[in-house]
Amino acid sequence: MSDEKAAALRVLLAPLPETLVIAEAVLAAWPDHAAYLLKSFGARSPEMLASTELAATAARKLMAGNEARFAEGYRWTCDQLRDEEIFFHREGRYRLSTFAEADAEVYSNHDYMSRYVDGLLLSQILWFNHAGTFEMFANRVLAAADAPFDYLEIGPGHGLMVYLAARSPLSRSLAAWDFSAVSLRETGAALATLGVDKPVSLVEVDILKAEAPDRQYDLIVISEVLEHLEQPEVALAFLRKALRPTGRIFINVPLNSPSPDHIYLVSTPEELTALVEAAGFKVERLEMFATQGRKIESALAQRISVSTGIVAVPASNDRF
Repeated sequence: MSDEKAAALRVLLAPLPETLVIAEAVLAAWPDHAAYLLKSFGARSPEMLASTELAATAARKLMAGNEARFAEGYRWTCDQLRDEEIFFHREGRYRLSTFAEADAEVYSNHDYMSRYVDGLLLSQILWFNHAGTFEMFANRVLAAADAPFDYLEIGPGHGLMVYLAARSPLSRSLAAWDFSAVSLRETGAALATLGVDKPVSLVEVDILKAEAPDRQYDLIVISEVLEHLEQPEVALAFLRKALRPTGRIFINVPLNSPSPDHIYLVSTPEELTALVEAAGFKVERLEMFATQGRKIESALAQRISVSTGIVAVPASNDRF
């Protein structure tokens, strides 16, 4: 059966050569994953498939011919997530609840982080929910810009969103902040590999401890970061001060998404909206993408991971 699913997947991905190379590497390491991948890619719109190929093209540059290593890291990462899901559905909570715990188990463990980071890069291409928020950012956040903008991203990771922002002819300045100097060095190396020629200011900042920002931005992105924080409301309140009155913020948070380093649980879109609005934002757009393209209502009822993208603006009248 896995051979049939793999064959169908290859037909589906034939128009997407970079994505197909990544899928082939994963199938070589994990043949039984074909059914999952077929559901994930089969549920995507043409626009999502196009943005997936864009992400895959960038990811292959970052892999630099080491697709097999990244595929093994992806399978290992999925194994870790499966253990976390078992705990979550049994206990109704994330296993860890403090940053210190996550740091001890994950961030300070070099071998663990190496495989985890490799796996997360491939998840941007292979998981429907991650591909969905990436397409939302590309087509309904960046593409909505109609004037030159100053860009700030918190926790840029592999730098794929900074890379897209840099490609925009309207991006006037680019900044990326992270609490980890090591992570920022890796982001900088990734951006160089991707050929980003616009200057990107990489700054070590802990926004849970930072004072008022010294400048403001037109577009702020915080994607898959809040679930790693003990006090996401503090981070959002800081970013409200960093956003210009006419600016927008893109917030991406997974609901019911147990992972080794997720410590803040958001269960419903209503909870997330309330969290964002309490920080002084007005939600203008909310989109949800469930694992494997499942129906949102069913995924929420079963507490299956749903990536939620929000576009928000300052709630006060000073934006006009």
